[in-house]
This record gives sequence, C-alpha cells and structure tokens, in this order.
Amino acid sequence: MKSSEICTVFNRIYDPILRRYILQPTVITGVFWQEALGATMSHEKLYESNEVHIFIPFSAEATRTFGAPDEFEKNPTLYFTFRPEDKIMRGITSGKSLTIISINTYDYGSKDMRHWEVVAK
Repeated sequence: MKSSEICTVFNRIYDPILRRYILQPTVITGVFWQEALGATMSHEKLYESNEVHIFIPFSAEATRTFGAPDEFEKNPTLYFTFRPEDKIMRGITSGKSLTIISINTYDYGSKDMRHWEVVAK
C-alpha cells in the first residue's frame, strides 16, 4: 500500500497538573485519505452522512510509537493510539479536525497490506 498523505491524530489525555483534558498530536505520514459523500432521507428530512475513511499502513512513519489503548493509558507521552471520540485531521495544520467513530484493524496478509482503517465524521 503506497500512500503519500499526512494526517494528525489528537489523543485526548488527562493532565493532572492542569486538571483538565488536553489533546496530544501525533503526525503520521504515508496514509491514504478517502472522503465518502452521502445522504439519507427519513420522514421527509434529508440528513448528511458524509464520512472519511483513512487507511493507515502499519509501516507508516509517525512521531510516536503505536500502542494498544491499554499501553497508551500507561504511558501516553510515548505512544499514540486510535480510539473513538479522539480527533484526526488531514495534514499537519489544516484547521478542520474530525471525530473518529470507528477503527478496523487488518493485520493479515503481507506486511505491505497490513493497515488500520479509521472512519471519522
């Protein structure tokens, strides 16, 4: 899987010194960003159902090491992870962040095909 996009993942972590949640950014290069436009109609109302699918190879370069959510909770400054409700945006400073709604892991096949599929709105 060859990709040239950049994305930034913002993990929400609690800062006990500031006593509030902060967003910790991680820049990932080599991702594929696909926008899916859609709409649904219900009771004569039109609802927008646009979403973005981001395909992130396991081999993509990142400013932090990937860790499963439990590893991330133990040391959030060393790791990043993918969790629903965290934020993701295209590029480094595009200004528009999206909320992650689901994560699928495809860890089978050759090393070049293993990836995460992150869906965000």
